[in-house]
Amino acid sequence: MTAGNPNAPLLRANSLLATCEYYLRHSDGEREIPGLLADAGHCCGEAEEAAAPGDEEAAATLAILRSIAATFALRHAALFTVACDFDDVDGTLLGGMGKYDKAGVSGPLATQAIQAARAALDADPADPLVPLYLGHALTWSGDRDGAVAAYEEAIRRDPGDRCARSNLRYLEAAHGRRPSPSGMSHGRHDFALLRWGLWISNNDWDTGFLLFSSVAEARAHVDEKFMGSLPLPDHGDEEEWDEGELDEEEWDEDEGEDEGAKQTLLQIHRPGQRIAEYDLNARTRAEPGGKPVRIDWSGIPVDERWESPLPPGRPLRIDGRVCFCGAPE
Repeated sequence: MTAGNPNAPLLRANSLLATCEYYLRHSDGEREIPGLLADAGHCCGEAEEAAAPGDEEAAATLAILRSIAATFALRHAALFTVACDFDDVDGTLLGGMGKYDKAGVSGPLATQAIQAARAALDADPADPLVPLYLGHALTWSGDRDGAVAAYEEAIRRDPGDRCARSNLRYLEAAHGRRPSPSGMSHGRHDFALLRWGLWISNNDWDTGFLLFSSVAEARAHVDEKFMGSLPLPDHGDEEEWDEGELDEEEWDEDEGEDEGAKQTLLQIHRPGQRIAEYDLNARTRAEPGGKPVRIDWSGIPVDERWESPLPPGRPLRIDGRVCFCGAPE
């Protein structure tokens, strides 16, 4: 697996966990998730063997992926074996393991999730994902004080994390009001984020998130995967148009608006800078002569070189979602 791309195991583990996250978010995948997690574990083992000595970024990515896998295993048991709520919207029940898991199925999984999260807690000093997952596992196991400390750390890393704040209110440790979005990029890496709406049934739609280590990677993905599905904008008689700003409400997954489901947005995140947004639907144009539609990429810094690009396979938590990489394996 590593012959062509030494990062292939990390990217494969990332992809497998992305599939698990989709299943868990929709309370699905009871049969599929154990096999996916086992495969992700094998990929993490391969990644550890292939990692160059002293590669701290690869070690951090590996620790975070293992923490996610352990948390997903615990969530799977809580959802499908114990039949209790456990998600990234409002967390889980304080002491749910002792109250409802009479067979003790989730006990070893909770211990593993806590250990994996603590091992990864200092791996990335900026992203709030690992402390949030530590808080979930400690809440389920009944350690209120430990969970409060973990959620407070998640908020220290991302003051806008709604899930951490919701869980602190549930644990009667309110942390004040959520600050207004600043529009600034958090974290310490440069990356591109692709966000789009997709229909998952006749009546329901979801929002997809994919991370890329460069804008060029994001463009290649869009050109390959999206060009047959992006709707043409209604420009009237105008040849030029303004992209306009997007409100946060347009990306509220509970809104269910038809226009939101059609939106395809590219965001460029640079540490300490304002997030740049590009509405790709508004840039979609039809070629003459019946040729396929294309996107006008002019003005988007496709070839910009970054000082600290997102490491291969590194997931991030953004706007209440765990986001996974979309780079090719």
